[in-house]
Amino acid sequence: MASDPRWGPRTVCIVSAVRTPLGAFQGALSSYTAPELGSIAIRGALDRAGLRPEDVDEVLLGNVISANLGQAPATQASLGAGLPPSTPCTHVNKVCSSGLKAVMLAATAIMAGQADVVVAGGFESMSNAPHYMPAARRGLRLGDGAIVDGLVKDGLWDPYSNSHMGSCAELCADRYAISRQMQDEHALQSHQRAVAAAAAGHTLAEVVPVPRPGTIAMGAGAARAPPPTASASSPSPSSSSSSGARSSIGTPGGGGAAAAAGSPAGASTASAGAGGGGAAAAAAAAGGTPPSLAGTMAAAMAASAAAAAGPGASGAGQFIWEDEGLAKMDPGRLPALKPYFRRDGGGSVTAGNASPMTDGAAALVVASYEAVQRLGLPLLAVVRGFADAQQAPEWFTTAPAAVVPRALRRAGVEAAEVDYWEVNEAFSVVDLANRQLLGLPADRVNAHGGSVALGHPIGASGARILVTLLNVLRARGGRLGCAAICNGGGGASGVVVELVDGRQGRAGLGTAAAPAPPPHRQSQL
Repeated sequence: MASDPRWGPRTVCIVSAVRTPLGAFQGALSSYTAPELGSIAIRGALDRAGLRPEDVDEVLLGNVISANLGQAPATQASLGAGLPPSTPCTHVNKVCSSGLKAVMLAATAIMAGQADVVVAGGFESMSNAPHYMPAARRGLRLGDGAIVDGLVKDGLWDPYSNSHMGSCAELCADRYAISRQMQDEHALQSHQRAVAAAAAGHTLAEVVPVPRPGTIAMGAGAARAPPPTASASSPSPSSSSSSGARSSIGTPGGGGAAAAAGSPAGASTASAGAGGGGAAAAAAAAGGTPPSLAGTMAAAMAASAAAAAGPGASGAGQFIWEDEGLAKMDPGRLPALKPYFRRDGGGSVTAGNASPMTDGAAALVVASYEAVQRLGLPLLAVVRGFADAQQAPEWFTTAPAAVVPRALRRAGVEAAEVDYWEVNEAFSVVDLANRQLLGLPADRVNAHGGSVALGHPIGASGARILVTLLNVLRARGGRLGCAAICNGGGGASGVVVELVDGRQGRAGLGTAAAPAPPPHRQSQL
């Protein structure tokens, strides 16, 4: 590809960005472990970029509820995606900001010359968060023992005020005079936007589907079905000769997982669950991956191939494509839901205007501009700047308003230049308060719906909103975007990106379908 004088060798580039569909709590994805979901996202991101697993220098993955996942969850996800055991992997926990912080750490490594190609993202299975028995280690010699919900304890509880983070959302609603009606209207709008994006085909552009349980052997549950007979560990051939002609976020049916055509999974997703375990056993005997990892790799490769073929292809019914939470929203019940975190008659935060607990994963491939040119990678976007911010833990809700100005300054970008924003909807009140504080126009924030509609798999959400932001920019003809997410403890992370190939559509999402960018408006930053 031709060199662009605007960027130097260490310019941070995003060459692919994908996510799994998001499953409801104890719903469609609950039979998968968090690392298994991560493997599917990673493999999808690699194939869309046309990268061989051995081209990756490092893997950085966010995850919050890591208890009972086993040692080194990021390494589990990496190996399950088919990356070699020599790939360094790091697990990142910055609560809800974990996935976005992983991308920021990848960008830092590239800027410092420590890496050229990094997979960054996050994964979470809130459905499988364990319960703890804290006193069992000392011995329960007499009487009852307490059982602690690990999901609440390590993911949703503010240890400083000793209260649920939803109680902090109530404080925010009080301070900024955000009523119950405003929050419910926001939740309904978020849902409507997400449904519209899915109906228009935009959501499919960022999704790698997940095999339905039982159709393909998976890691810890490999006994559910035998792995395919072909070698699951075969690397995808590099497609650098053609990768420059495709977008890394694109609709299914394009070249997103072009390498899958030469892989066992690409041959037939419909028969992916058939066959014996000979290849897995042979791999283990040769000192390769054990059968459970071989099964995970087979499933991840099949999912990537299915994403390339699209939901209309043969065998597509064996995969989960949709965000499960959208079908569970009942607008008619929304006003009748009782406040959950303050039940004295003055509460406004309900299960309907808070983000639902969710399972899912997201992954991006981040590379230096030098690597993009050398490997012939598709250039989706460049990272213009990023930042963290921190304030009192109980005011994590408004931390995005503190981080956005910092990220914009580091990017050299004015707020009025930004076309679209993603502000994670931990609660409706979070989005509404930060729009108010930053002076953001409602029609340019979370344009395809947010976490109140889609769900909030906490370790993955930071990466998920960045994936969605890139998709929004591309679908709507935008150029500059900013993603910001708050996290427990009072923190927030933010990233500013510039889309490069937003008008280089594939499979029907070309320039003719892209509307003009919205007019820029003045911000109160």
